[in-house]
Amino acid sequence: MKTITHLLFACCLSLPLLAAEPQSEAALIKVLTDGASTHHQKNDACIELGRVGTQAAVAPLAALLADDKLAHMARYALETIPHPSVDEALRAALGRLQGRLLTGVIQSVGVRRDAQAVPALAKHLGATDPEVAAAAAVALGRIGTPAAREPLVGALGRVPAAAEGLLACAEAAVPTDACALYDRLRASQVPSHVKMAAVRGAILSRGAEAGLPLLLEQLRSDDPAMFSVALRVGQELVGTGVTQAFATELPRLPAVKQVGVVALLGERGDGAAAPALIALVERGEPVARVAAIAALERLGCAAALPVFARLAVSKEDEQVVKAAQAALVSFSGQEADAMIVSLLDKPDNALRLLGIDLAGRRRIVSAVPRLLDLAASQDAQLAAASLKVLGELAGEGELNALLTILPKTPVLEAAERAVSAVCQRLSVLKPGAVAVIKAVYGVLPDGPQKEVTAKVAEMIKDGKTMLEINNGSFGDSAPGKVKQFEMTYTINGVPRKAKTGEGATLRIDVGAAALPPPVFKALTDAYAQANGAPKLALLRILSNIGGAESLVLVRQAAASADPTLKEAAQRALCDWQSPDVVPDLEVLITADKASRIGILALRAYAKLVPAQQIPVEQKRAALTRALEWATRDEERALIQA
Repeated sequence: MKTITHLLFACCLSLPLLAAEPQSEAALIKVLTDGASTHHQKNDACIELGRVGTQAAVAPLAALLADDKLAHMARYALETIPHPSVDEALRAALGRLQGRLLTGVIQSVGVRRDAQAVPALAKHLGATDPEVAAAAAVALGRIGTPAAREPLVGALGRVPAAAEGLLACAEAAVPTDACALYDRLRASQVPSHVKMAAVRGAILSRGAEAGLPLLLEQLRSDDPAMFSVALRVGQELVGTGVTQAFATELPRLPAVKQVGVVALLGERGDGAAAPALIALVERGEPVARVAAIAALERLGCAAALPVFARLAVSKEDEQVVKAAQAALVSFSGQEADAMIVSLLDKPDNALRLLGIDLAGRRRIVSAVPRLLDLAASQDAQLAAASLKVLGELAGEGELNALLTILPKTPVLEAAERAVSAVCQRLSVLKPGAVAVIKAVYGVLPDGPQKEVTAKVAEMIKDGKTMLEINNGSFGDSAPGKVKQFEMTYTINGVPRKAKTGEGATLRIDVGAAALPPPVFKALTDAYAQANGAPKLALLRILSNIGGAESLVLVRQAAASADPTLKEAAQRALCDWQSPDVVPDLEVLITADKASRIGILALRAYAKLVPAQQIPVEQKRAALTRALEWATRDEERALIQA
């Protein structure tokens, strides 16, 4: 039993080696002629002879053309042997085979494009077997000589595949001959797909100038298939004359056709179509107008921009208005920017508001001087819109102008937001200004947690002063549990500590350290000169900036005789992000524990005490005092947590 197993194992190992050894042509021919060879062996021999066969293999392979099982593989091998004896053998087989075997040989003759086989193939065009007739038509088409065309022309309308064959002849012919063949097919009763191909070929073979009348005929046709042919040919023919022909025809077409032609004109990229497209945008059906807007944008036609602007503020069809607005936003080039800036000087407020919006969405910095003029307007709508965009585009050079506008504008909130946005954008930490000593995220103080010092340091190095405290930023160190974040750091060598919960946004209190000194001075100078609501707005801006310099001003305001300014400053102290205000909060709490300010101060106190850089015992004592000060259960629960 072991001996048999070993023999089988040895045979299995040797099979790949045997299969890898190439056999000579003589050996392969012997396999074909040996009556003892199996069907599988002969099949494999045919495959190999397709690679290495010469004239010597032709006769043995041709002998198999009448074999139902091996004829296909024999033809596969014969088709690749580069010797005229193959064609002689296949032509001989055309006269003696029938049915499926004959069909196969005809196909092989077509593959080899044997022009001498044309008379025999022409006879088979009249075969009663439709498969044989169809194969003969296709083979004649592949041969494609003038002699091959004649029987196909005669078979049109009688042999369905004759149209396919003649189409193949036309595609291989020189333009003059091809044109005649395509015309013959167009005039005959042939399948729809053949007629479409023939019409396309007839136009292309005539060329851009001579083919235009036939092209326009299809464009005007009620047959959707022929209209699609016109669009396809429109993509293939080059020249301004073709573009102009389509453009001239455009207003005469129904809207459903206009959409297709408009898309074609956009794809052609020829500016000669622009006048017709602009006219369609102004007077066409909505669906065609939308398509024309897209095509003009694709062409980069600056002449269309004023039309888009008018439509963008009109009360015309909603889809047209939206398309015009979208085109104005995405239209590329300096010409578009210049046109949009020019809208800011229009007497029509709707156009000016459009220009303001587009200047912001396209971030056109050259519009900033004119936007500053509009921001100073007493027209609330214009001023608010301009200030919104200036918040996105203005820089240090425009800050003084914004600070001049702020106390005079009818839209103070918009001015405040603009100045705040500019200051935030100008806040850039100098390398090394913030040094992270330690940062942890998890269940604090004793639960599962993860040190994230390196991650936070990297975030700050990238210029971030707002940290999103969540699993996405630091990973989930304690699945299913509420986590906290705590870090100790220094700003310009001054120790700081911050603590907050999962889901919060922590603003690192870098204060004026991140602002260029002239910017901070401009803010404090404006604050010193302001009164009333503008002074409150500037106080909020300075509070947002934070830092020791701002805190001095907020503390002064909290002691002001002006009750409104005093309350605003007290609220700013309650919103402060660093523990520096803990003593101020104690004063506010003890002054009136039950007042709104007292409650806000107590809540801030409970949040900031744990972030102080003091011993734990002192923190406990401070929180114990906070519990004594609390007058409501909500604050007690917050402190105990």
